[in-house]
Amino acid sequence: MFATLRRCGNRPVLVCPEAVIEEAAAPAVEPVLPVEYRAFCLLHQERYMRYTRERVQDMRMSQQVVGKALGNLAMIWPAVISSPRPAAVAWRMLNALISSEVRRLESQVEKPVDAVHHVLPPAQADAVILRCRLQLDDRQAAELMGVEASTVASQLLMAQRTMPGVLTAPLAGFCEAAHLPVDRARR
Repeated sequence: MFATLRRCGNRPVLVCPEAVIEEAAAPAVEPVLPVEYRAFCLLHQERYMRYTRERVQDMRMSQQVVGKALGNLAMIWPAVISSPRPAAVAWRMLNALISSEVRRLESQVEKPVDAVHHVLPPAQADAVILRCRLQLDDRQAAELMGVEASTVASQLLMAQRTMPGVLTAPLAGFCEAAHLPVDRARR
């Protein structure tokens, strides 16, 4: 089973399912998470939630997926933080969990849940979602994905080339033409 990240006041706490079962029998032990990990979670979790919600279209499921991703990340944090791009490791982990959930969902319904990822390669689809749906700038999207801002801009340009005619307008027109309206209520 995976641990999940929960809030205790203003700080995240790692909760192991096995620990919950044995809680009555043993005194409570609160694991101490590295300050870098807690800062990483606080910095990224809200945008991870928004991105995940865009892909799976379900709030509760989004919370579960992001919780699982951050819990899994905590388990391998020393390796993640020593990598050249910790955000890229976390982004890949989050995307793997989202993709698995999307496949499960799409096996149950006829209509695609994550249409952008059906039309474009993953990096291009991510750039479109982050820039058009979540209205992040190149720098913010790059920080979340663990890449350079120029990579996000390049992926967005490639998405525009993949869908000529639809995506040739400036970014605002591109989002409208691609039928990706910005839904401010979801922010």
